[in-house]
Amino acid sequence: MDLSLQLQQKQILSQRMQQSVEILQMNTMALSEYIREVSEENPLLDWNMEDLGQEASLREERMLQRLEWLQESDEQNRSYYQTEADNEKEREDLRYGKKEAQSLREYLLFQIHILPVEKEKKCLMTFLAESTEESGYLESGALEAAMEKYGVSREQAEEALSSLQALDPPGVGARDLRECLLIQLEQKGASQTAQLAVREYLEEIARNRMSHVAKKMHISLEELTAALREIKGCQPKPGSGFAGGGPVEYVVPDVLVERRNGELFVSVNNAVAPRLYINAAYQKMLREEPAGETREYILQKLRQAEWAVQCVNRRESTLLETARLIVEAQKDFFLEPGRRLKPLRMVDIAQQMQVHESTVSRAVKEKYLQCDQGVFLLADFFVKAMGESGTEVSTDDVRGRLEELIAAEDKKKPLSDRELAERLAAEGFSISRRTVAKYREAMGIPGAAGRKEY
Repeated sequence: MDLSLQLQQKQILSQRMQQSVEILQMNTMALSEYIREVSEENPLLDWNMEDLGQEASLREERMLQRLEWLQESDEQNRSYYQTEADNEKEREDLRYGKKEAQSLREYLLFQIHILPVEKEKKCLMTFLAESTEESGYLESGALEAAMEKYGVSREQAEEALSSLQALDPPGVGARDLRECLLIQLEQKGASQTAQLAVREYLEEIARNRMSHVAKKMHISLEELTAALREIKGCQPKPGSGFAGGGPVEYVVPDVLVERRNGELFVSVNNAVAPRLYINAAYQKMLREEPAGETREYILQKLRQAEWAVQCVNRRESTLLETARLIVEAQKDFFLEPGRRLKPLRMVDIAQQMQVHESTVSRAVKEKYLQCDQGVFLLADFFVKAMGESGTEVSTDDVRGRLEELIAAEDKKKPLSDRELAERLAAEGFSISRRTVAKYREAMGIPGAAGRKEY
């Protein structure tokens, strides 16, 4: 057995550094949760929010006002109190999201409940309604499951499904797109041409093979175009517009950008995340020189608390500096609506901050910026450059110009990807046909055959 000695360099992050990295990556909501958790684990840490005191004083003021109303025997005052109580309940419902929008299943079950049908059929319809997806389509295997559960024949199950499909919204309970469109066309009294086109030639229509379909149906292109207008009036997802089954998730911006007198002011959103601080009572205990074990315990927790506070503060300062540099680099986007983003790399921001590129990457990860134009991911402000210069043209510019060329083309003779690449190259956007196709597909724009109008 041979023995050998090797020297290797390994970079190992200490537990403290790992904690610092994790906190830097947290968005506002994750940071709020972390602050509450670490405060429970470490008795020396505490947190507060600036607006909690204001809310408490407002609640106290409203409570005193209600007590005064209750002490009065005047019925008018009691009426005022009841009105205020109702308004307060409505405000609480709006604040905590208790007034939820109606889901598709709830809407279907309400309609089934008031239908004058026998109990067995109502049970079948209820089961099928509860087996309906959020999109409005019937779940795969739901019909067979209903037959097995209630011991009915396929004919009875199909009859219950037909009754379900007759409910609002049109097309609900369909098993596929073809059936969904046919239900809607039939309910609207659409032409037989439109119904036949969906029943027999839906795949060809999706590929925009209009001449082929018109020839097979023995009709003119004008007749087929009129039928297509009827088909386009249908809703491919009948369940759209209803509330989903899961809770609504809201985006909380981590960075705020305000425009004042033509200047941009960047700040970190501290309205949601509580402030973390060290409890002064334990610091006072240390000054009073407690017993050995107690003192050692407090010192250990104090070191942990100081590091946690330091990490949270460092996260805020790093995020703020990163956001300010991003806003400065993309200043035209924030000041002039409609302007596209400029090419920007994380390494450029990292060099200005004199940190590693990974630090910038962690600082912007899953964090949002709110400005006059909306809410955006911070990472979306980093745009790749195109062309040899690498500084003048961004991919955002290329996508925008590509979209403009397609919008201005003759729809009866749409431009191919190669023709689009040639026109872009003539304007200084040197990209290949394959890149044009990639950008076009990413924007949800079909190819030339799919864009052709007859």
